[in-house]
Amino acid sequence: MMNNNLYLKILWVLLYGIVAFYTFTDKTMMAMYWMAGVMFAQAILDLVYYFLPKSKTEMTEC
Repeated sequence: MMNNNLYLKILWVLLYGIVAFYTFTDKTMMAMYWMAGVMFAQAILDLVYYFLPKSKTEMTEC
């Protein structure tokens, strides 16, 4: 994940928590579905953030 958005990080922690819940309650197929969905959503959002135009202040903070 390339962005520093706190709300997205909290979202990913919550969604991966659902995956952990299904894993520890022996619902492995549901956990695999959630894991695939969360990873796909994370990849899509990272790609969208990559192509969004950046302001000059963000470009100079590296």
